[in-house]
Amino acid sequence: MQTLFKNANLIDISSGIISNVDILVRDQKIESIARGLDEKCEIVDLNGNYVLPGFANVFCDSQKAYAQSSGNWIAQDNIKEIFDQKNALAGVVFQNDLSYTSATCLEGISEREEKELSQFSNQVAKDKSLLFLKVGQSLDELGQIDKTYKKPLSQVLEDFGFLDRKPVVVGGNCFEKDELQLFSQYECGFCITPSEDGRMARRPTNLLALKSLDFRVGIGSGYSFEVDFFAFMRQIVLTQRGLFEDVDCISEQEVLKLATINSGDILGCDLTVKEENFANFIVVRYSESIYNNIFKTLIWEKSKQDVLYTIKNGKIIQKNGEILIGLAKNYGKI
Repeated sequence: MQTLFKNANLIDISSGIISNVDILVRDQKIESIARGLDEKCEIVDLNGNYVLPGFANVFCDSQKAYAQSSGNWIAQDNIKEIFDQKNALAGVVFQNDLSYTSATCLEGISEREEKELSQFSNQVAKDKSLLFLKVGQSLDELGQIDKTYKKPLSQVLEDFGFLDRKPVVVGGNCFEKDELQLFSQYECGFCITPSEDGRMARRPTNLLALKSLDFRVGIGSGYSFEVDFFAFMRQIVLTQRGLFEDVDCISEQEVLKLATINSGDILGCDLTVKEENFANFIVVRYSESIYNNIFKTLIWEKSKQDVLYTIKNGKIIQKNGEILIGLAKNYGKI
């Protein structure tokens, strides 16, 4: 099966260069990116709209998110269907939904006994599952760990072998520089959850500290049932610039890379839109802009309603707010 996406304004996330091209997708992968391609196959005219890598939702839990948003706990697959569609409408091409994947999450360490932590760590090592550590998000949590274990949280994680498991730390909002330096001695990644942090009134994660130590950093919706990566990116830019009182501390290009290429890397997928890669990209509405910078245009002027197409592994899963794959009757249009 092949599809030709004509007249795309392809954005190179690394350089900001915009190229008007045609994209030929065959058997889930991008076979060719060039101008003037002519193939006898299904043709989708993108009318000059922007094409960029799809978003990757590094950390989310649909059931907990639903329970927190509605006050109910319903362990039914229709929650997953609705959440899948929310992600598709937001331009997400990959998501790590803890309710339905083999990934493991450790939280509430202060409430666990040492024996339980040892068993948990050993089981993660045995299963070789992707480990998320939802820790270090509040000063109260860190204080309780100190009281319970007589040592800082980072040392507890090291002593019980969790840092040996190549974990992804969710949040880490309150870790100081010396603790982050300990994490940097291991193969750790970080995932920030701006929507959840805002709802819980947490202080923002220090992205400059993570950047200085070369951590892999991605973005997730966490325990939020609403998914809008454009809103997430704006919140990250605003909170970081407010934290450091410096508009130059983070660029719109950097935060877009966090939401796409970098988040994909944490989940083990290359979301770069290039030949021979899987066709995982989104089409965002073109419009005249007050900015001369495409990244400012995307971050400050766009929202999930501007995601015209979501393409995953070569298949159009969302078009103009309509879900084309899955139980569309349960969700409908935007």
